[in-house]
Amino acid sequence: MKFIIIQIAIFVLLASTAALAQLKIGVSGGAVLSSLVRDGQMNARQGKVGYMVGASARLNLGELGWFVQTGMSYTLEGDSDQSINFLKVPAVLGLDVSEDVNVYVAYDLAWQMSNENNAQDFYNQTANILGLGAELYPGKKLAIGSKLNYGLSNLVKDPSGAKNFKIRPFTLEFYLTYFIISN
Repeated sequence: MKFIIIQIAIFVLLASTAALAQLKIGVSGGAVLSSLVRDGQMNARQGKVGYMVGASARLNLGELGWFVQTGMSYTLEGDSDQSINFLKVPAVLGLDVSEDVNVYVAYDLAWQMSNENNAQDFYNQTANILGLGAELYPGKKLAIGSKLNYGLSNLVKDPSGAKNFKIRPFTLEFYLTYFIISN
């Protein structure tokens, strides 16, 4: 809970200091291709096409091209048997490799908001997710991005006592970001 409060405080701080020349605030939306990795292996279940919507604040850290970013997004993920809605708060560290391209690594803390089968007692309410991504800037106010995510934590509460049963989210996001405020 402290992590979300810190992230919200950083987001509010960045949003309230819009006069900084190194700040970008944007809104995003896109498609999510997802599956649930069961017991460490991709399974025969079909994946799910979902969506993501969100907002972000990015602060450039100087002339070398490094930046940090945070925000909040809502996603629909899962596989052919299960749909799970997450609220995610990312912590991003990235590098502008040119004026038009950046790469980044992200750690998302995700909260399960709901799931299709209402199996709330079966799933943990939080997930830790690691992501790698890249963005292309076709204009000053627009970014096209892609992010590959893998769950670091088990989504299953393990009601059966079988310690080796694990379900982790695995997703590929394609998104478009419009910068409301950009440097």
